Amino acid sequence: MQLADDFWRLAHHDVTGKPRLNERAAGLGLAAALLGELLWIGRINVRDGRLWVVDKTPPDDVLEHTVLEQIIAQPQHGTIGIWLDFLAHDAAQLVAQRLWRAGHLRRETSRRLLRSDEVRWVPVDWNVAHWPTARLSIYLRDRAQMSTTDAFLAGLVATTGLDEGLLRTAPAASHDYLRHLVATAPPPVHELLTYTHIAIGQSVLSYRT
Repeated sequence: MQLADDFWRLAHHDVTGKPRLNERAAGLGLAAALLGELLWIGRINVRDGRLWVVDKTPPDDVLEHTVLEQIIAQPQHGTIGIWLDFLAHDAAQLVAQRLWRAGHLRRETSRRLLRSDEVRWVPVDWNVAHWPTARLSIYLRDRAQMSTTDAFLAGLVATTGLDEGLLRTAPAASHDYLRHLVATAPPPVHELLTYTHIAIGQSVLSYRT
């Protein structure tokens, strides 16, 4: 389950590819999703604000392998916050490139006078791009039972502020259900969501000051 691919789709417009979040929040959400992928395949564990490798077997996915190798190479950096901050810098491009290699995005470049060219990643298939948004919206509005991976994605939606758009016309019970999912998430997942929320909050305070 490539969680970061679905979070990229949630965080970008399903037709134009334009971001729905500011760069920092999107980067932190994608960083958390990449760590979540390694958590789900049993390569890392998290507890008490710490992150460590439990299995050094290279994952089949190239991006997951790259992230795992980075963590293995830097054992002195063991806090969740450090890895969220580090991965957030390049996560959007790295995940977009994975989606591009899989044929789900195309690259569009716009020429700009006296400025660097702007690169945008545009979804190839609206149905594929929109599916995570539709799926989570249905689950939350119906308060239906979710898989653990979808519950994690829903938690990232809440943590990064994407829920404001996803549940704009939803009843209050849907918002309550989303808060319940975050509060009752398994401990490692809850930690990733909590530290992502903290990092986003710190970036907001830093911007305001």
